[in-house]
Amino acid sequence: MKKLSLNRTQLKIIAIISMVIDHTAWGFVDFYSPLGQFLHVCGRLTIPIMCFFIAEGFRKTSDLKRYIYRMATFAAVAIIPFYIFFHEEYDYRQNIIFDLLLGLLVLTVLESKKLKKPAKVILAILLFIISATVGGWIITPILFILAFYYGKTFGQKVKWFIIADLITVIFLVTAIILNGYLHFSKYDWVWWDKFYLLGFMLALPLLYCYNGKKGSNFGGRYFFYLFYPMHFLVLAAIKAFVEGTVTPWSLYLSVHVVGLVLVLAITMLTIFNKPSKGQISVLFMEFGALTYTIGFILEIMSDTVEGVHFACLVEYFGEYTLFLAVLYFVSVLTSKKYPSFIFALLSIASLIFLYILAKTRKTHFFYKEIGVNFDGPFSRPELVYGPGFYISIIYILLISIFILVACLNKLRKASPIEKKRLLYVLISLILCWLPYVIKLSGLTGGYEIPALGIIGAVFCMYLCLNRLGFLDSVVLAGTNALDHSREGILVVDSNYIVQYQNAQIGKIFGLLPVNRDLRRHAMLGPVFNNKIRTMDVDGKIFDFVLEPLTEINYVQGYMLWVIDNTEHYKSMEKIQELAIRDSLTGLYNRNHFQELVELDLYEGKSGTFVMIDMDNFKQVNDKNGHQCGDAVLIALAGILKEYPEDDLYSARLGGDEFCGFLRGETDKEEVAGHLQKFVDNFEKKLADLGYAGITSLSMGAVTTGEIEGDISFKKMYSLSDKVLYEAKMAGKRRFIIK
Repeated sequence: MKKLSLNRTQLKIIAIISMVIDHTAWGFVDFYSPLGQFLHVCGRLTIPIMCFFIAEGFRKTSDLKRYIYRMATFAAVAIIPFYIFFHEEYDYRQNIIFDLLLGLLVLTVLESKKLKKPAKVILAILLFIISATVGGWIITPILFILAFYYGKTFGQKVKWFIIADLITVIFLVTAIILNGYLHFSKYDWVWWDKFYLLGFMLALPLLYCYNGKKGSNFGGRYFFYLFYPMHFLVLAAIKAFVEGTVTPWSLYLSVHVVGLVLVLAITMLTIFNKPSKGQISVLFMEFGALTYTIGFILEIMSDTVEGVHFACLVEYFGEYTLFLAVLYFVSVLTSKKYPSFIFALLSIASLIFLYILAKTRKTHFFYKEIGVNFDGPFSRPELVYGPGFYISIIYILLISIFILVACLNKLRKASPIEKKRLLYVLISLILCWLPYVIKLSGLTGGYEIPALGIIGAVFCMYLCLNRLGFLDSVVLAGTNALDHSREGILVVDSNYIVQYQNAQIGKIFGLLPVNRDLRRHAMLGPVFNNKIRTMDVDGKIFDFVLEPLTEINYVQGYMLWVIDNTEHYKSMEKIQELAIRDSLTGLYNRNHFQELVELDLYEGKSGTFVMIDMDNFKQVNDKNGHQCGDAVLIALAGILKEYPEDDLYSARLGGDEFCGFLRGETDKEEVAGHLQKFVDNFEKKLADLGYAGITSLSMGAVTTGEIEGDISFKKMYSLSDKVLYEAKMAGKRRFIIK
């Protein structure tokens, strides 16, 4: 029979279902009833699965600090929903995410390479004490996590887990029996009360089926973290309805409290994104949304004029912050760098409106009157609008219109990913204004529901940032390192507009234009259009490497590396020169000389091939030494080098044998003039060196016009060598031309 295979996502879904069953039983079913006992046993699957994946997560995580921070954040987010549902049962004790966080911290302490053993022991004991005093499940989750982490085989993990579970049950049964005599706890449990905890072992067969695979990303990256607090709120609402304790006011308040928790959770999720301008602007928006929602909750809870007035101040501060943050977000999104003074002026204008609102009970300018209306199912603020209110609405409306126009203008030339981002922003803008439209329609009976629109707007902005990403997260994360790089580094977005350039780029290309497609730039255009990869700038040779920057499966832009390879190319030139030149004289070697001559002949060019030999050169070395011989060779090479390559190719074949190719020269009288010049200048140089008369030159030359049939290097070399031999036999110190 084939073994059942479960991936991580499937096991977590089982854990969620088990958790909902357990908490539903706590809220609606008598604990001591058979159904209650059965449901609670079914609910024991959750904690072992959670503990198992904490141990797995610690082993596999690439960023432990981020993992701990994420757990701590969601443990904090879950506090209020946990107490709303469990306040009578748990008092000051914390939720399961807090317990799992303690287990994660215990592992961190025990596996730390920086802490010494005494420090590890002290910190671990401290964490166990915290778990025992305020943890929801006293030290049990920590023991389970340790069992799953330190068990080398699955069998060993199971053994230690069962031991930990039995210790937990035995301890609690003993404590319950002693409490019957000593009364140290307020809980009046019976001795068999905790045997349902043996149901933890039912999770072991499921964990045995774990295949080590991740599975599909069900519900998004943080679904399992968010589900925990949210299901408490849902169950608490259902419980309130069942018990008949729900009033319109409590429902109205609860909806906005839930909204506040959601915005707080989304804010925490945003912090997990890479640092970027996009992230900062969304965080400011979420801060504004949090402030506004808090102000609105204060407003609907207030039954005095002073309370409503203060709540309005908090609301408008949040609202102004929110819209300014969206404007900044759009400036980042559309690559439009609005001048700083615009944001400064808008901030000052917002503060002025807040000041006018603060003084409105005296001036009656923002609101003519502030009151509380007690008609209806619950109280609500009664505000008589003044000129300041309408000016404030126009101010916010103008910012919204500016955002709308900027988005629509960008849409015309936007890439597919930019269009998706802009769509999220436009939806957010609509959601911010939609509650006001609904109120004016009369559907809510005059009651405001702006916080609900705010929640939707915040969620859309978070999706825009989290799912579609921002190039500047790459830019800002490495700015300091890039500024100190020896290479030129240029970052552009998907429209090839400059997002970042380090100091080296400025030195090479000067100040690059902002908001301009660099594919049209005179120097860099060919690089971005993939036409060139190397460029000479002011005597320096630069190589270009263009890399796409991908985040969340989208190409967000490109990074251009400009590498100064001048020294490399110079070294290559030196290596190439060594490969084609004679090391002593600096003239070409035979192979390269042959390639040059063959190329001229292939192209049909004419010329004269000259073989040069020094007379009695062996005696020069024997009588005067090799140092003298080298000087003589270098002297002849110097004479040949005086000719430009357009006129003469020259080479040392080896020893005292040289050759040349007078390019385009076939007139024998002209050739004779050149050869005589070789002889005269050579003898003059020897005299200058103090070696007069120790050797002389013999030369044989053949013009291309004298060659019958195909002209080749081999044929010219052979013929000129024969002519040189004739010159030698005729008495040396002479040349013959054929």
